Amino acid sequence: MTNIYRSQFRMPFSLFEKLKAEAGRAGRSVNAELVGRLERSLTDSSNDIDMRIIFEALERLSKRNPDLRYSFGVNLGPQNDVRPSEIERGNWTLAADPGNPVADLIAQKEAGDSA
Repeated sequence: MTNIYRSQFRMPFSLFEKLKAEAGRAGRSVNAELVGRLERSLTDSSNDIDMRIIFEALERLSKRNPDLRYSFGVNLGPQNDVRPSEIERGNWTLAADPGNPVADLIAQKEAGDSA
């Protein structure tokens, strides 16, 4: 483990509690959650990363507000999908479309949740 920098950081306890809760929801350690979030924030953004962040935020919102259903549409250049994506109680309702990168992300997320 020579490529690991061991450190000790200070943060407000309330921020640590939020980080700990998010790590628990993601099923990983607080350290893994912190490293993942730092990597995402310091990596050059791409559409895939931005879309994943949006999807994760929508999942958190839908779980916090189970009586609401969130609908949105994404148009990627000439690729026009008239079906809106929907998420309710953390569950996506748009069926996967193999030719559509956004639907592929949703299908990957669903496959990960059922594993």
